[in-house]
Amino acid sequence: MNKWLLAALYAAVLIMAFMNRNEIVDYMHQHGSFPVLVGIATLVALFPIIPYKLVIAALGYSFGTVWAAAISWLGTMIAATLIYALVRTVFREQGRRYLAKFKVMQTFISWVESSPFLSIAAGRLIPVIPQMAVNVFAGVASIPFWTYTAASGIGKLPGIFLYAFLGGQGGRHPVASILITAGYVLMLGAMLLIYRKHGRTRRQSRFLGSGMRFDYNKDEK
Repeated sequence: MNKWLLAALYAAVLIMAFMNRNEIVDYMHQHGSFPVLVGIATLVALFPIIPYKLVIAALGYSFGTVWAAAISWLGTMIAATLIYALVRTVFREQGRRYLAKFKVMQTFISWVESSPFLSIAAGRLIPVIPQMAVNVFAGVASIPFWTYTAASGIGKLPGIFLYAFLGGQGGRHPVASILITAGYVLMLGAMLLIYRKHGRTRRQSRFLGSGMRFDYNKDEK
C-alpha cells in the first residue's frame, strides 16, 4: 500500500510540474543562482520527495545540458558524501540495521571485497541497487573516502548526463536522444548481467565452503 501511495505521489508531482513548467522555469531563471540551485539539488537528493531524475530533466529544460549536469552532479555528490560521513562517524549501528533490509546488497557487498572502486562505480549504475544503500554501506564498511567519492562521481555521470540531455535537448534532437538512451540502457543491461553473474558465483562459492568473507560490521582499524 505504501508503495502505491508513493507512486501516486510521484505521479501527481510529475503532472503538476508539467502543467506548471513555464512558471517553474521563469522562477528558476529569476531567483536561481548557481549556489542556490546546487543547494536545492542537494536537499532533494537528501530528502527525495521529488524524483531526482525529474529535477535533472527540469534543470536541463531550464539551463541546458551542461549546466544541468553540473548542478545535479554537485548536488548528488554533496548529499552522498554527507550520508557517508554521518554513517561512518555517528550512525554506524543505524546504518547496519538499514542495510539488513536489503537482500540485494549481499551480492554487492561481496563484489566490494574483490574490487571496491569498480563495485561502487557500477553500483551507481545498476538500477536494482538502492543508491542510499550504497552511501550507507560505504560509511559502515569504512571504504576509503577518495575511493568512494571518485567511484561515485564517475558512476553517477552517465545517468545525470542522460536526463540532463533529455530535459534540455530531447525534443529538438529525437534521434540523438534515442541513440543515447539506447546506449545507456545497454550499459545498464551489461552491468546488471555482471552483477547477477557475480551473485551466482558467490552462491556457488558458499556451497563449496569458500564464500566471501567481507564484513561490513568491522570497525575501521
